[in-house]
Amino acid sequence: MPSWPSTYEPAYLEIEGESEKLFCWFNPKEYTVSKTNNWTVKTKVGASLPDVQFTGGNARELTLELLFDTSDSENKDVTAVCSKLLKMMESDSRFASGNRNTGRPPHVTFGWGGVLSFEAVPKSLSIQFTLFRQNGLPIRALAKIGFVQIKNALELKKGSGAEAKRQNPTTTGLAGLTSHVVRDGDSLQSIAFSAYGDPAKWRAIAEANRIDDPLRLRRGTVLSIPGAVE
Repeated sequence: MPSWPSTYEPAYLEIEGESEKLFCWFNPKEYTVSKTNNWTVKTKVGASLPDVQFTGGNARELTLELLFDTSDSENKDVTAVCSKLLKMMESDSRFASGNRNTGRPPHVTFGWGGVLSFEAVPKSLSIQFTLFRQNGLPIRALAKIGFVQIKNALELKKGSGAEAKRQNPTTTGLAGLTSHVVRDGDSLQSIAFSAYGDPAKWRAIAEANRIDDPLRLRRGTVLSIPGAVE
């Protein structure tokens, strides 16, 4: 897991039964909350409009993509963090209800800075491994996760405001910009991920700004972001 400056707010998954949060290595570029309602439509003879009756609402759903990447390290890989995500999808006997010999997957809450989502259960997970070492160990993975609400949505924590909602400056649509001001927690990889959707394209940004040491970015530096990179 990367180390972050004290002012940086990483997103995380709080998984029931786990003593530590599962922190996102890169804050997501976006996430989606959706909800659908059910209606019964009954046509009436001779009428232009039918009778529409509300029959109930469905749970909210949350979908997000999380990137895990250790390509800048000589000996790390993403197997451990991906195993934790896969374990999150499995039934656990610790959460069995009553005397029934059954279990269920853990409840999960997604959080980021001052914003908490609803308590949910994991519905779907797919992990795409896209980069490997010569020995086959994966060093880059993109996880797509879907959750279904089981409790009422949580509101902002007390004391949080607009600033808490914008903790990660690299997630505000860099793809349409020509420059980026370096903030705490930024790396060339995270900026490339936000700009191009691929952290491996950080070299284009480094070359455009004549950066010799990609591990040292000075806060406040204005970086030029090249256009689409092949």
